[in-house]
Amino acid sequence: MKFSSTDILLKNKKIVTVELCNVEDAEELIKTVKTYLADSKYMLTGPDDFDPPLEQEKQWIRSFLEKENSLLLIARQGGKILGNIDITGGKVEITKHTAVIGMGILKEWRNTGLGTALLNKGIEWAKQNPILEILWLQVFAENTAAITIYKKAGFEIDGVQKRFFKTKDNIYYDNIIMSLGVR
Repeated sequence: MKFSSTDILLKNKKIVTVELCNVEDAEELIKTVKTYLADSKYMLTGPDDFDPPLEQEKQWIRSFLEKENSLLLIARQGGKILGNIDITGGKVEITKHTAVIGMGILKEWRNTGLGTALLNKGIEWAKQNPILEILWLQVFAENTAAITIYKKAGFEIDGVQKRFFKTKDNIYYDNIIMSLGVR
């Protein structure tokens, strides 16, 4: 399913473009993801765990372009990728109607409305997708800013997994699972 790129005016009065991620964006996307992983304590992947070869990243991007129930969007300003959202549809028949959301934004672009814009564009696309019925995500219980954004978008809490995440320093965090029906 297609996605038309869109310009968004953020709270900081700057305009960003939300568009499909293409294979040519792979190198820049790797740099952006490495940067925001290093600047956030609420990511499932740590900066040391993310170092894909360029060809692997290109294949990952291609997988979104090829699957009808998946989408990878980037937010860009002046050629620089500021953040991304991926909506990964289920791979087997029994879960093809569901998709999990992952999202990350550069630190200096957080609290500008960019996360909300990316999420809303992803939800709009999912509502028009004839395959998808449920979007879901997982979020650290302590990440109240993200939870607020998700609730405003209509996501509801489905459950909490106690002590699900464990840091290198042996600190545990609960995992909140949220979902949104798009049909």
